[in-house]
Parts: sequence; structure tokens; C-alpha cells
Amino acid sequence: MRRLPLGLIAALFVLVTVLVIAPLSRSQPRLDPNTDSAGNPLPGSSIPCAPIAERRQELGCYVLAHPVLGALPQGSPLAWHLDAFVNRAAAEAARGQHSTVAEVFDRVWLLTIAAPDWRPMGGGEHVATVGPLPLDPAVAQYAAFYVASTFRPGFASFAHAHPGPEAWFILTGEQCLETPEGRIPGRAGDGMVVRGDLPMIVRSTGSEIRRNFALVLHDAAQPVTTRLDHWKPAGLCGS
Repeated sequence: MRRLPLGLIAALFVLVTVLVIAPLSRSQPRLDPNTDSAGNPLPGSSIPCAPIAERRQELGCYVLAHPVLGALPQGSPLAWHLDAFVNRAAAEAARGQHSTVAEVFDRVWLLTIAAPDWRPMGGGEHVATVGPLPLDPAVAQYAAFYVASTFRPGFASFAHAHPGPEAWFILTGEQCLETPEGRIPGRAGDGMVVRGDLPMIVRSTGSEIRRNFALVLHDAAQPVTTRLDHWKPAGLCGS
């Protein structure tokens, strides 16, 4: 039996590889990090964050709570505390004056606005303190807008601003915030705070799924988020 030359065998192998693998790669386009598997925009991408009760998938931005806190003390610093509890009853029992209980990321959380050294009664795991939160003495009543987000790398929010400071705590992955004042990167375990009325976009960066909490502490008399058309990001966090 006559053997084929090695050169011909190699050429045939390359041809088969191209014919078989190339169509497969064309039939599996790269997922858009701003859309779900059906091609619909994820909450928090080109559309607003959705209520947590409407969550049907892991990806997206979901509103945990939006309580009106009323007047907040001026003249002394305030921070955002994140504590985890074994169940909802334990978290409810540990509530402070400005606390909110939420269930997300497979845990029960107590989210509290208080002095930097505040700790809940009754234990729990203190996960983070983020602050100080810059307040405006002219604001009569504040509201706390809490969201939890899960996005693939490459996600980008729309350009927007809030009438009060925004804070984040990153559980997994990385993110980058771009504003007219520059870029602020963050990774798992980091807390971040920016002042109110600051144009911004937020991107998920790195190679891992980004999961985080965000708080907007805003004037209760104003909408929590305003879309911006007059400011365009310069791509400091990538594109």
C-alpha cells in the first residue's frame, strides 16, 4: 500500500481543520456583555436597574430597596456599613436607625448608614465599611438607593449622574469608574465613593464576573438618576 507524503498529510490536516472549526467559530459569536442570551438589554445597561422581585437571571442590576431616611446628622462623618447574618430574623434584630435588610448573593445583608465606628448589636459578620459619605447641608431629606449588580467583563453603563454621593463595594471581579475628573479602578474587596452631580460611566473590567453593591445617598426630592447626553467619556476605562 502506497503511503502519502508527509507534506500532503499535513496539508490535508490543515484543510480539514479550516473547514470544520471555522464554521463553528462563526456560529458562536462573542456574547455582548450588555445583553442576555436572547439579545435583550440587561437591567442597568441601556435600561434602568429592575426591582429585585423581577429578577429572573443572575446578570443585571437590581434594586434592593429605596427607603427615605429623612434628615441626616451634619457636622460628623457618616459611612455605609455592610454586615452579613445567618438569617433574616437575626438581621432584623440588629437593625440600626438607618438600616435596610436585603437578601442577595446567597446571603442576608444588613445595610446601614451610620457613624464610621458603628457596629450592629447581636453579632453578624462585618464585611465592609465604605466612606466617608460627603453630604450636602442644604438637603432636607435623604433617600438611600441600594442596588446589587452582576455583570460580565466588558459591560458599560450609560452616562449618568446622581444628586448625591454614590458608593460601591465590590465582592468579585473588577470595575472602573470614569468621570470628567479621571478614572477610579477597583477590585474585589474595595470600597469606592464619589461626590454627587458627577458625570460617570461604570465598566466591568478584568476577566471575572463582577458582583457588587452600590448605594446612592441622594436628595429625596430629586430623581435618583439622570441620563446625560452633554458628556461623553474619553475611554479611560477601555471601550
